[in-house]
Amino acid sequence: MRMSELSERSGVAVPTLKYYLREGLLPAGESLGATRADYSDEHLRRVRLVRALIDAGVSVAEAKRVTEALDDPPRSRHDLLGRAQYALPAPHADTPVSEEVMALLAGLGWAVTPDSPALHSLSGAIAAARSAGVPLPPEALRGYAEATEGVAAVDVANVPTDDLASALHRVVAGTVLVDPVLAALRRLAQEHMSSQR
Repeated sequence: MRMSELSERSGVAVPTLKYYLREGLLPAGESLGATRADYSDEHLRRVRLVRALIDAGVSVAEAKRVTEALDDPPRSRHDLLGRAQYALPAPHADTPVSEEVMALLAGLGWAVTPDSPALHSLSGAIAAARSAGVPLPPEALRGYAEATEGVAAVDVANVPTDDLASALHRVVAGTVLVDPVLAALRRLAQEHMSSQR
């Protein structure tokens, strides 16, 4: 398909597509001449992913890290999850990992690499909540952690096993785009639980 068709099918304007090409978010199409190229369904899929990431608040630089990870998929499913998580933005990335977080994970028996960006994110999020007056005692943190194991099990079970590149795409998109779904479900569950009391 030509760029105009890629624009029409993706809903992304041609100037934006050209920007994605310049920034390396979208690979070049197959050259048909000095000013024309042909784009595939894979290009359409990439444009939709990039647009979804940016619409979800991921910066262009962060989206580029994600697309670079997609262009070099890992060899195992476990490495795939790590690659996806390390490519995505991590709030509180500069926050030191707290002893409390390490003790929580040890108590849960979770196998997590010591350089996981999520350790910093969790430490920073706990500090921010407490700073705003939300106490988050250890038993609440453990309860939240145990509740998320079920979500993680669904996530990992739904990663495709036939093609690691497609699996990486699914993990990245799923992580960013399902987080708002989980937040909305939590709020609905809170409303339900409150009505039951």
